[in-house]
Formats: sequence, structure tokens, C-alpha cells
Amino acid sequence: MNSDESKPWAVIIGPCYRAGSIARELGWSSEQVTAAAAAHELLELRTEDDVLLYPAFQVWEGQLVQGLGSVLQVLSTGTDSTWTWAQWLNSPVDDETGDPVPSAIEQLRAGQLDDVLRDARHTAAAWSS
Repeated sequence: MNSDESKPWAVIIGPCYRAGSIARELGWSSEQVTAAAAAHELLELRTEDDVLLYPAFQVWEGQLVQGLGSVLQVLSTGTDSTWTWAQWLNSPVDDETGDPVPSAIEQLRAGQLDDVLRDARHTAAAWSS
């Protein structure tokens, strides 16, 4: 088993910040990080050993990806698992022809908020059913 196979979440989610480092990256206080995570404006992951992590994919050019908070709020209606949200945001999918489609976070970076919100609503509804 290689290191990628032993840590599948690390492969799916990629690098993460700790609270202090994401605060510095965004130019925020630690209180702003806590408040943004509580309001589902910032994706926060809690590990089994109670460490808080913030996926780096949600930061683009020193700012949160535009529209991320709206998408997180929709996803929260389907499940409260932030790990599931992270997987959904950062995993590429195939379209009906089998061709790869950019991940939701890549679509957000490209300004496709309406498309991502539509997909998030469908996904959240499936998760909650």
C-alpha cells in the first residue's frame, strides 16, 4: 500500500491550512475564521483527533473562492458532514458522455456559480432523502 492509498482523504481534499495559517492567508483574525466556519462561509474539517483543517482549494488568489459560502449553505441542507462537502467540491466528475468535467470548486473559480448551486441543490436533496 502506497502513502496515497493509506490516506484517501488527503488525496481527495489535498493540502489544508490550520486556523492560524488560513487567517494569515486571508488577512483575517482567528475570530473571523471561527465565525466564517460557523456561518458556512468557510469550509472547516475536524479530524478524528480534534484538529481543525481548512482545505486550500477554497482559497484562490488570497481570497475565498467567490460563491463558496452560498454553495456550502446549500450542501448543509443535505448532510452536516463537512468531509462530504469537501469531497463533493473537489472531486472531478464525468458527464453523461464519460468526458471529465471540472470539479465544483474549479467551476466556482471560473465564475459558474449558478451551475454549481443547481448541482448542489440536486446533490443535497439526494443526500437528505
